[in-house]
Amino acid sequence: MKRILSLVLAAMLLIGACSFAMAEDPDTDKLVLYTSAGAKEYELIVNAFKEKYPNIEVEIVSGGTGEMASRINAEKMAPYGDVMMGGGNTIYRSIEDCLEPYRSVEADNLFQEFMPEDNLFTPCYINVNSIIVNKTQIEALGVTVDGWESLCNPVLKGKVSFANPADAGSALEAVVNMLTAMSPTGKPEDGWDFITRFVENLDGKFASGSSAAYKAVVEGEYPVGICNEDKTISYMKDGADVYAVYAKEGITLRSSNIALMKGGANPKNAKLFIDFVVSKECQTAMEAGVNTRPIRGDVPMTTEGRVPTAEIVQIAYPEVNSSEIKTHFQDVLTSF
Repeated sequence: MKRILSLVLAAMLLIGACSFAMAEDPDTDKLVLYTSAGAKEYELIVNAFKEKYPNIEVEIVSGGTGEMASRINAEKMAPYGDVMMGGGNTIYRSIEDCLEPYRSVEADNLFQEFMPEDNLFTPCYINVNSIIVNKTQIEALGVTVDGWESLCNPVLKGKVSFANPADAGSALEAVVNMLTAMSPTGKPEDGWDFITRFVENLDGKFASGSSAAYKAVVEGEYPVGICNEDKTISYMKDGADVYAVYAKEGITLRSSNIALMKGGANPKNAKLFIDFVVSKECQTAMEAGVNTRPIRGDVPMTTEGRVPTAEIVQIAYPEVNSSEIKTHFQDVLTSF
């Protein structure tokens, strides 16, 4: 009888221990990824992650950067996602109340100039604003595109493919770049005269999103547009009739980022995913597969048709308020 009681007691203690362990680790075998990255990019990353962690099911929720940020804000009290991937610093600062600071185990291996002091997000690759040009279309127009000012050429009125920064994070970053590069003082707040001329030359035409902006150039609907360089390089490698222009007035190098959502159901899996994305293994695959600029110094760039980072006219990324820039841009837009 005593032996039976001992076995029962041992079983109860084991069940209790398991219950406690489950309470301590609420993670399931799932991960919900919110991302504004292109399908080719997130599929490469997720497929590689699942090869390493086959027991973790990954659900992907994709959309424009602004759309993802709005959704995350709306779900603040009951987050559905675990990780946000894609988008620049300004987007992450706009949803910082929804994020949990996390310092990746790979942090020391990343370019430190892109690391935020508060660890609110982790840079996952370097973004470079580029002007994408359709070679046939631009030669037919007989104009030269070599920088931001050239986009205000009257010949290009209504012919510049660009998304509204209220809806597209890459467009917002391009505006920040133009404000800084074209400001007579170097301060973004003094660059609105140029933005006014630029918006006037858009002639009220906007692409529905970032991808629509560069696809319109690739397909010959527009002679020129603005997008991240990796998109231009990808199309060049595929044989499209386009090339990249790196604005001679200067480019604000920035990072595309990834962050841990506050209150997500699977924080352990989310941290594993963040660590994996910035690992040498994943960074090497991303550089070769989707043409991103590595955030690590130990991953060489091998893609063709890309200007080395050292040859780009670089401008320090400024301190800006994304909400104020969006509002000011809309004010400029409605003034015409």
